[in-house]
Amino acid sequence: MLIHADADAFFASVEERDDPSLRGVPFVVAHQVVACPSYPARALGVRGGVPVGHARRILRDLRLVEPRHEAYETASRDLFALFASVTAFVEPGSMEEAFLDVEAVGLDPVDTARTLRERARAELGLPVSMGVGTTKLMAKVASRRAKPDGMVVIGRREDRTVRHALRLEEVWGVGPATVEALRQQGWRTVGDLAALEVRELSPIVGTTAARRLAAVAAGLDDARVKVPGERRSAGASRTIAPTRSRSVVEGTVQELLAAADGRLPAALEVARIDLALRFDDGVVVERTHQLRSAVRDTDLVGGLLREQLASTGWIDDGRGVTFLGIGLQGRPRTVAEGQLTIF
Repeated sequence: MLIHADADAFFASVEERDDPSLRGVPFVVAHQVVACPSYPARALGVRGGVPVGHARRILRDLRLVEPRHEAYETASRDLFALFASVTAFVEPGSMEEAFLDVEAVGLDPVDTARTLRERARAELGLPVSMGVGTTKLMAKVASRRAKPDGMVVIGRREDRTVRHALRLEEVWGVGPATVEALRQQGWRTVGDLAALEVRELSPIVGTTAARRLAAVAAGLDDARVKVPGERRSAGASRTIAPTRSRSVVEGTVQELLAAADGRLPAALEVARIDLALRFDDGVVVERTHQLRSAVRDTDLVGGLLREQLASTGWIDDGRGVTFLGIGLQGRPRTVAEGQLTIF
């Protein structure tokens, strides 16, 4: 049995913790686009990913809180330190969620999940929903059903019943196109696939998806917690209101570079730079630059990023930019201390 721990409305919960006047109030963490609505705002129809103006049309007296990324990163570190205090087998899903294997260290998953939830509230001031299940999928299904601020256990006895009743869109990792292809065959739940073999599913959804779906239906999906090795990459991304402003786009890229560089371990140099840009019609443009010699120089990397950005043609394009993301791939320093580099 595995635990899936997922902090509720993470950015909003950190803001509520640090500013008690926000508790029970509909508000959003947002700059130009809603990054995270509070639960009272969600109850009134406000969703993440929409422009602030749209959210305010839904709710006129909606409060706006500017994002504080350093505060969220600190809270994330504290949360993962809490997880690490009970088990070394922790697989991050994002900055606010993780799978935990506590049976591997001789602990009871249900008791441990209950205790962790209480400690997260008492020690960190954060609500964390807990799901316990036989596999990663079932633990994640359980934590989703526990939200907000609850705990759900899907034990071995009820696993098959709950699993087969799952709607296909509830299966973690199965995208809308796959769901639609299955629906066209009249299949809407995991149970509908239980009697099918991989060879029957493959022509419809492809071999990889067919194997995963067959494993899910049989209860043989992934139950291994993969402990990550030393970080070799870092990234940052941001959704913004549609814009063609050069200062906004280039300024955002510079801010994302600073955030990503801060997350990349100091022992690494940058060997590859990735850039992603999305236009307001949903088209995504990606650029990758492999450096001949790895460096750790934000001015140099920033210049290369600006070149990548210009190569997308966004300046002369009539569409607005709605998303920017960068990734830095690192490798260990190989230059002896005191030795000069080519730069």
